Amino acid sequence: MSSPAASSSPNSAGARSSNPGSASTYRGIDRLLHRIALGIPAVLDLSFDLEKGRFGKAAAAQTLRPPVFVTSLARAGTTILMQKIHGADRFASLRYRDMPFPLAPNSWAALTEKRRRAIPAHERGHGDGLTHDLDSPEAIEEVFWKLREGDQYLSATGMRAHAPAPATLDDFAMLMRLVCLRHGGDRYLSKNNANILRLRALAQTATDAVLIHPFRAPLEQAASLLVQHRRAVALGRTDAFRASFMRWLGHHEFGVDQRAILLPPGSGPAGNPDTLVFWLRTWTGVHTHLLVQPADVAAMQCFVDYDRLVTGDLRLRERLAQRLGLAEPLAGDGLRPPAPHGIDAADVPRAELVEAQAIHARLLARAAV
Repeated sequence: MSSPAASSSPNSAGARSSNPGSASTYRGIDRLLHRIALGIPAVLDLSFDLEKGRFGKAAAAQTLRPPVFVTSLARAGTTILMQKIHGADRFASLRYRDMPFPLAPNSWAALTEKRRRAIPAHERGHGDGLTHDLDSPEAIEEVFWKLREGDQYLSATGMRAHAPAPATLDDFAMLMRLVCLRHGGDRYLSKNNANILRLRALAQTATDAVLIHPFRAPLEQAASLLVQHRRAVALGRTDAFRASFMRWLGHHEFGVDQRAILLPPGSGPAGNPDTLVFWLRTWTGVHTHLLVQPADVAAMQCFVDYDRLVTGDLRLRERLAQRLGLAEPLAGDGLRPPAPHGIDAADVPRAELVEAQAIHARLLARAAV
């Protein structure tokens, strides 16, 4: 997720710049709207209730096809993979244009359609070359889970796996339908890395879903996570509004409000997030968790070797298309190897690196064509 100015506030009269990549482009009224719409739980809850009341019947009448959830540890190509999947079928996802009322996408569209704006695509705040605009699908879904279940999985010590209440799952099923209604698709598509905390719930809510788990080699991905965390911390310290925005959206993987991912269940914080070993331990914990899911969840999982995907491997893209029920292989344009990071593994205990490499071998076996 990038800076808040990539959201739909440029729909409104308050936006001052055609570049939605900098929070400094917002005037006070725009920031106030985001603080009210995203920062006050009662407003979020009310917006969803109003949306269901107005559009729930039409949403429930839709015939939808199997949804797809792209969820994994960050820095594994989740965003570019989501973009490729989104363009391959009649998928519907929350978009920047749905901000700052992501739980009321149809209602917000009705209010802003006459002031709809087009803003040129620009590089997102991660500094990784990926671009987006107001109509790019994005990781906004966590707003719902944090509103309804935040006290069950989010604490000062970290983020833990949880089992959402039945009423929460019913409302999430409705949110998927509302998003499909808003964007004219018949397949819901989500990219939400925090969904690794609730895989069983997703499987129960949509029994025909596909869970896509991209992964990279452990040290390289850990180094990318460390670089991104440091970047997010620096940005958050210079722009308090940006830091608040990321917190409202439930993006706690990096930055000044970073929370450890406490996986597998029962794990504790992995140390200092300003070190490579912290992120290697996080990599090991997350992927261990993904590999030991119960049979019903495992049947829905599709592990993707991102390091292989970016080599242009047509066979892998064909396999993904088949798994997703697509008529054609996923497009390969724009897929490229991540920028290399200088890796100093001197402080990484040998035993922990060997453990991560063994888990990587298991991932490769699960992802084999």
